[in-house]
Amino acid sequence: MPYYARTVALRSLIAGLTVGCSLPSWALQAPSNLQVPTLAFDDQQIILVWEKPADHAEIKDYRVYANGVLLGSSNANNDRVSPAKPYIDRFYEQDTAKFHYRIGIHSYTAQGLKPDTAYRFTVRSVGGDGKESPDSPALVQRTTQVPALFDVKKYGAKGDGTRLDTLAIQSAIDACTPGCKVLLPKGTYKSGALYLKSNMTLEVAEGATLLGSERAEDYPLAGYIQYPYSTTVRPASLINALPRDPRQHQTFENIRIVGKGTLDGNGWKRRADSLDERGQPLPFYEPSDNTRYQQDGILAKAQVEQAVARGMNVKDAYGQMRSSLITLRNVKNVFYGGFTVLNPAYHGIMNLETENVVLANTTHKTYDANNGDGIEFANSKGAMVFNNFFDTGDDCVNFAAGTGADAVHQKPQEDAWIFNNYFRNGHGMVVAGSHTGAWIQNIVAEDNVSDGTDAGLRMKSTNFMGGGARNVIFRDSAIRNTVKQAFIFTLDYNDPNAKLDYQRSTIPGQFRDIRVSDVSVENAQGRAIEVKGDSQSNAYHQGLVFERVRFSGPAKAQIDGLKDSRFEQVVFSQNAGVNPWQVTGSEGLVFKDVQPMP
Repeated sequence: MPYYARTVALRSLIAGLTVGCSLPSWALQAPSNLQVPTLAFDDQQIILVWEKPADHAEIKDYRVYANGVLLGSSNANNDRVSPAKPYIDRFYEQDTAKFHYRIGIHSYTAQGLKPDTAYRFTVRSVGGDGKESPDSPALVQRTTQVPALFDVKKYGAKGDGTRLDTLAIQSAIDACTPGCKVLLPKGTYKSGALYLKSNMTLEVAEGATLLGSERAEDYPLAGYIQYPYSTTVRPASLINALPRDPRQHQTFENIRIVGKGTLDGNGWKRRADSLDERGQPLPFYEPSDNTRYQQDGILAKAQVEQAVARGMNVKDAYGQMRSSLITLRNVKNVFYGGFTVLNPAYHGIMNLETENVVLANTTHKTYDANNGDGIEFANSKGAMVFNNFFDTGDDCVNFAAGTGADAVHQKPQEDAWIFNNYFRNGHGMVVAGSHTGAWIQNIVAEDNVSDGTDAGLRMKSTNFMGGGARNVIFRDSAIRNTVKQAFIFTLDYNDPNAKLDYQRSTIPGQFRDIRVSDVSVENAQGRAIEVKGDSQSNAYHQGLVFERVRFSGPAKAQIDGLKDSRFEQVVFSQNAGVNPWQVTGSEGLVFKDVQPMP
């Protein structure tokens, strides 16, 4: 993504020169790289994002102008459009000690626009005194024409939640002309696997639910194989952009899945609702595994039982034969926006070998569904994830790049920007691995807030996976109540449900050139920083840089198998006088202004 390549080096240099400086409002820098994310516009609205200036400490807000007229501020706009923003605000209301770094909101949704009309946008930084910077470079974007509408009810869908509407919905999709919108109006539409095509929008309207069928036979077994060298053909998901024959190659482009409605995978029984920190109900799904799926599962149970009946062992059936909610492969230009994700039998949203994918303003409530990730990218290029709420049964935002020796023939997973999200439950906020074979690279995660995830930045691989992750930046974020590790880089990951249907690499995975800066971690449990290479076999991680990171709570830093790395202004508090640093099997580490020193 151009954002990463053009700006990281310059921003890091300027930030280093301006730390501790305070600028008057007249010297505020304007935002840069104002852009409309891929397909983030239609006939009525346009979403804008921008890069904050290198020196942004004095910036409290941004104001957006259209054709020279003030539209509003990013903070107030985010209050209306982002499901993450109320939780972010509540997080800071609870921070009475002012321990945490304050994030900046750098997106805006312009609504109520006219179809097929060009708008000229600029953005200004706003200081604490209300004064503004000069304009950003201008951006001109045109709304689309009003799309042709294909209402699924006109194709026979009942929307009563009992009868299958698969054929009616698929008929509307098949009839859809280029640039059209397939609409699910208010109602509950039970369906098996659906197949999208290029140049279309699927809208699940407010009050509408697309409910996955509980029957295994409604999801064709000729779904997809995960990697070219994988041996298991997995079942189709509820929503797919895939060739009907998984061995064929088919490309797609320009797919949008939007709306204020709900996508419900119907995967697991719902144990109960719990109240979150805002007093809002959140679903809690049965936290099952391959020994309890029969008592806990709905679609998950049916699909595993079907696979076992065909002769597959339970472990492989459970790990390979459950449907995800959405799977897209070989799609260029994708926009997901506004909807709520519930209860997948397996993963949430899977993007395989895609290009330019945007996830914005969505809500993921999949806790504690086993393997219930939020969104995953594999061997893809260009991802933007912002303004989303994650409460998941697995990783929130996950990146993968293939397994073992054959992954060197695949494209890397690269170029992603993750910002302004709220992460609640989940195994990790931002996760690289465990499939690292073709490298995961060029990731920027900034201005995110988390309360209760197992880990913040989670990077995991093995001695036989190959590849790794590199050129990753995690910064300007606030984290509370990590359960296991705030930051983990490990070669000791093991998935008990994984099927080793690939040739092992003779090269271990490696995490290198990772920069963590300006992050606060409150009440860190377990490990604050955990680095686990394998110094005995000369498998080191290297080039980790931690700058201006502060921890409170009992957590410690345990480092083994790391070299050529730097820790500067890393502060531990509330550690009962115990030195938190435990360093073994490492070399070339530099500690500067660290409290307490190792």
